Amino acid sequence: MNWFNSLSLKARILLIVGLACLICSASAISISFYLNTKELHKGIVDKSNAIHLRLNAATDYIASQGGLAPIVEKMKTKYKSSDDLTKEDKENVLKQVPIVAAMKIGAKDAHLDNYEFRIFSDEPRNEGNKANADELAIFKKFEMDKNLKEHVLDTGDFITVFRPVRLTKVQGCFTCHGDPKESPWGNGRDILGYKMENWEDGKLHGVFAIKTDVKKVIQNEANKTTISPNLIYTLLVTGGAIFALIIAAFMIKKPIADLNNIVTSLNTSGGEVSTSATQIASASEELSQATTEQAASLQETSSSIEEISSMINANTENAKQSSVVSEQSLSTAERGKVVVDHMISAIGEINNSNSGIMNQINETNKEIENIVKIIREIGTKTKVINDIVFQTKLLSFNASVEAARAGEQGKGFAVVAEEVGNLASMSGAAALEITSMLDGSIKTVEGIVKDSKEKIEKLILNGREKVDTGTRVAHECEEVLNEIVASVASVSKMVNEISSASQEQAHGVHEITKAISQLDQVTQQNTSNSADSANAAGSLSGQASILNSLVQKLVQTIEGGSGETAVKVRNTPGPKNNPSTPNIPTMRNMQSAPKIAKAQSQVKVAPKKEIKTESVSVSAIPSSNDNRFEDV
Repeated sequence: MNWFNSLSLKARILLIVGLACLICSASAISISFYLNTKELHKGIVDKSNAIHLRLNAATDYIASQGGLAPIVEKMKTKYKSSDDLTKEDKENVLKQVPIVAAMKIGAKDAHLDNYEFRIFSDEPRNEGNKANADELAIFKKFEMDKNLKEHVLDTGDFITVFRPVRLTKVQGCFTCHGDPKESPWGNGRDILGYKMENWEDGKLHGVFAIKTDVKKVIQNEANKTTISPNLIYTLLVTGGAIFALIIAAFMIKKPIADLNNIVTSLNTSGGEVSTSATQIASASEELSQATTEQAASLQETSSSIEEISSMINANTENAKQSSVVSEQSLSTAERGKVVVDHMISAIGEINNSNSGIMNQINETNKEIENIVKIIREIGTKTKVINDIVFQTKLLSFNASVEAARAGEQGKGFAVVAEEVGNLASMSGAAALEITSMLDGSIKTVEGIVKDSKEKIEKLILNGREKVDTGTRVAHECEEVLNEIVASVASVSKMVNEISSASQEQAHGVHEITKAISQLDQVTQQNTSNSADSANAAGSLSGQASILNSLVQKLVQTIEGGSGETAVKVRNTPGPKNNPSTPNIPTMRNMQSAPKIAKAQSQVKVAPKKEIKTESVSVSAIPSSNDNRFEDV
């Protein structure tokens, strides 16, 4: 059936309709021939019955004339014995016998009316009317059943209608077949000299048989017309089937065109979804790169804070010798102020970076919302397919009803209606599967967007609070350093105060280090969230590929072909085939990806003035490659 599957939907429907028309036409012609044959045989039987009725009417008419008794009396007066009757006298007597008259009428011109007339009996006075074995069996049927009025024998080539001939007193039958004591000659014989049988009223004496040759009747009917009625009917049925095929082709033209338009729209939408998924994946890679750079900046800031802590410890130790190294203390305090300024500037940059991350996430959410809109538009188009399926099922149901009304001649069309209904059900099932997939995709994307937005907003808010705390502490450090610079002239008097202030600075630096550590955790969480966004983009790309595959199958169903000759669905390369996009993990690896990103984002702090960081890239996330859509 590969050749059938390679046909377009229009060609399949026309082929099915054509086969149905052919089957219906053949069935109609066969039924017509059968019915014509049955009608012909019925007509022959009816004609034979009409002849029998005519013979009965003739018998009753002759009997009602009452001519048999007068002519018998005439012959008795004229002759003394039946031997004296001439042939002409006997014929005159027989003309008054009702049964004999019926025999003469039935046999007259029988060949001109295409039938054979015969009377037979088990005890005939004429040996030519002696019943053979088959006729004797029929004679016995009438003899056994007095209520049997007719028997029809149809061999296919010949049709014979039998009717019984029973003796009745009304028709004067017992003038010849009655009591021998009533013999007109007084010798137990009737007027013609035959022995009287003393039969009873209703005695079966014989059977009238009218035999018709069916082939001769058909030949005679064919000779009357130049064109056979069967041929005319065949031509009409064939023409009707061809006309029905043309009408079917015309009626399905618009629905097929509408399906082609829908497929084109789905094809375009699928391509746009694939493009959008690729763009989201690229944006996720950029977000991950930015988060990595932010983590490196935080590590540098942490190293700087450690340097400040070391310097403050040195100041505390040197405060005991402040009288000797006052100038060195002043220089150290000025240098600490500069470092604090740098720290404040770095914290401001961190705050700006967090704002940029938030803006980038908002833009990503907008793009995802656009994708949701596109998927909803696809869902709307799928509803149009469902409406078409409903209308097709309704048409199929109406066609089945009309086929049922048509009876035997509508069975073929009912099969076509059922097949159309099945095709509609299949199309409806495919549309429902697409709708279910689209609904699932919308819910998944919306859930991801909502969850990511809430987490990121919460983390950004916490980060801002920590940055504000660090800024406030840094300003406190600046104030302390200013006091150190202002009071460096009276170092000897303020040694204790300097020592106390140095301890407070150490505590403040410890708090700053703690805040930086928290910021580092927030950054790692952002990296995890960016990995989640990349995973969501990969999932969306997989759904787009599945949608493209379904659209391609729909195109093959409508346009036909093996896939290469069908309308090509645009196949936008996914993350697997595009070297510019990152490797996106599968849904199964989404939970492990944040842990990996967190571990790799931990930078190593080198000794003072030799700060080194390990770069973190999204490419470190495990590649999906062969199992891209394993859990989709």
